[in-house]
Amino acid sequence: MTALEDNMNRQHNIFTKCTCKSNLLVLLYIAMKCEISRFSHELNYESKISENIVKLHTSDDRVINHEEGSHDLLHRLIGSISGRLKYLSFKLGLPKQVEEQELLGMVSVIKKALEEELEEDVLQGRCNEIAIKSDYWWLLNNKSAPLKSRAYDLAWEKETMVMKYVRVCIDLKKKVNSHVIKVKWAQNKLKSETDAHKDTKDKLRETTAKLTQAKEETEQIRKNCQDMIRTYQESEEIKSNELDTKLRETKGELEKQKQEQTDQLEMHKAKIKELEDLKKTFKEGMDELTTLRTKVKCLEDERPRWEDELCKYREIINRQKTEIQNHREKLAAITKLEEQHLRDEEEITSLREELENLNFQITDLQRDIEGSRMREAELLGFTEKLTSKNAQLQSESNSLQAQLDRLTNSIRELKSKLEDTERSLVEMTDKLKKEEQQRQEEVHVLQTERTSLQAETSQLKTRVEELRDDLVTQKRKQAANIKDLTKHLTQARKKLEQVENGGCDREGSSMGSRSSSSGTSVKQLIKDAESSLNARGSSMDDRSPENQSGSSVVVDSFPEVDKAVLVERIVRLQKAHARKNEKIEFMEDHIKQLVEEIRKKTKIIQSYVLREETGALSTEASDFNKANLSRRGGIMASLYTSHPADSGLTFDLSLEINRKLQAVLEDTLLKNITLKDNLQTLGSEIERLIKQQRVPGEPGRK
Repeated sequence: MTALEDNMNRQHNIFTKCTCKSNLLVLLYIAMKCEISRFSHELNYESKISENIVKLHTSDDRVINHEEGSHDLLHRLIGSISGRLKYLSFKLGLPKQVEEQELLGMVSVIKKALEEELEEDVLQGRCNEIAIKSDYWWLLNNKSAPLKSRAYDLAWEKETMVMKYVRVCIDLKKKVNSHVIKVKWAQNKLKSETDAHKDTKDKLRETTAKLTQAKEETEQIRKNCQDMIRTYQESEEIKSNELDTKLRETKGELEKQKQEQTDQLEMHKAKIKELEDLKKTFKEGMDELTTLRTKVKCLEDERPRWEDELCKYREIINRQKTEIQNHREKLAAITKLEEQHLRDEEEITSLREELENLNFQITDLQRDIEGSRMREAELLGFTEKLTSKNAQLQSESNSLQAQLDRLTNSIRELKSKLEDTERSLVEMTDKLKKEEQQRQEEVHVLQTERTSLQAETSQLKTRVEELRDDLVTQKRKQAANIKDLTKHLTQARKKLEQVENGGCDREGSSMGSRSSSSGTSVKQLIKDAESSLNARGSSMDDRSPENQSGSSVVVDSFPEVDKAVLVERIVRLQKAHARKNEKIEFMEDHIKQLVEEIRKKTKIIQSYVLREETGALSTEASDFNKANLSRRGGIMASLYTSHPADSGLTFDLSLEINRKLQAVLEDTLLKNITLKDNLQTLGSEIERLIKQQRVPGEPGRK
């Protein structure tokens, strides 16, 4: 409730300030034109009289237009306030006291508008005073004829400036007419909608009664102002010193008004932001315009009264014009009398001195006018920018509202999909956790088996190296034994040859016996060699790696190893080694498959998480904390909610918060990138180590 009331008050303030700004701009232009007309009267009477007449007509038209604009603004304010009251009473069920308070606020706004009209009347009186004083200065100018030629050039320059201001006024009139057309369009729209609702007539009657009271007060004030104007017209012989003081006062008032304008522009900038929030409620207000139809009918009934009052004011203005013409005729008679006084040299000297002082004052005023022109040009440029921005914002708001309608429908569909996906996510996460635990257990088991296999392979490698050394030593021993056997065989052959050569001379009986004996001796030698080889083979079979050092010491016995037994043992060891290598390869392939599956599942989870909105996968505790923060209020509450919950959250502060959050996000992204790189390097090193472990096992397989 309080937020809505604050928004209503802000809207009222914005409307009142806009009206004040428009009124002040019009008054500034009128004051500047009056000053320029005064200077032109001083320089050339005949040309300036015609210009003053034209300006009076234009000022009358402007007053009439301004009064019409004020009436339109009053109608607009009444419509907006009554619409807001209906909105509050219809939507929120407010009591009648709140409606009465809103009516009082409406009356205060109307009073402000009437006060602005009074200020306009006061300024008109001042303009009339300035016109009277300009006539007085014209009389003085007739006395200062030789200075007219000098001031004539300045008059032309100021006339060009007046034309510029006239063009600016024409542009402003066009803008005002466009606003009036928009208001008329809104009124016609309201007329078509006023047939269905007839509930707020009583309230409007009360407001009309209050308006009549305010009108009566304004009429009294206007009568008082007219009396004051008459008194000022009678006092035509005011001295130049009083004019200087009044001009200074007007300058001070203009400067104050300019400062107020700057302050109001700053407030306007701050309230433009509030307008963006109020645009959201504008749609709701459009639905409630139907309640204003009855009010518009009543206001249309009262329109002829206003028109009658306008006719009265116009009659008053015509009377004032006739009075001005009478005064001018009197001034013409006075000029004839003052032409006789031109002969007096004393007055001429005094007037010249006064003119010199006035020229100095004119130069000062010209400087002030140039500064005010620059400021007015800046203000006009700023107002044009504001109007263009407002148009852009309205178009953007319409497009955004259409997008909002589309997005709401899509969000509903996505919410239903989200619920299904969240359920599936929970199931998938549970399954993934279970699978990860199982795979981790399998990895631990495989790592233990791998370590045991590595230990066994290292032991087998040491045994194989020892066996290779034994084989080398046995080959050397066998070579030595073969050499011995060849020596024995050569000796035996020599003996056989000697026996064969030596026994040819003996008898036949002895030949048979010796041949048999020699054959038996050769057979015995072969048997001895075979027995020695068998003994060596049996000794190698009985030998173990632990007893090799003791057997190698005994060199005289020359033990021999059976090759078949050694080959069988080597084949067995190679088969066992091949089986273990196959197991290692199988386990490595299995580990790779598991790692690939884990990577795929992590990618699926990451893609699913990236598809989801921020906060969709957050826990209930985080949502609960966000709700508590939004209830407490503050800067974080305004971040978690769509509407601003804290007045301290300005645009600059929100930008700083976004920058800091962006910096934190960039740091986290850099950390994640470095972690990915580290994981990739670890994976590459693991693969390299696995390859290194495979390489020493390959010669064993061969």
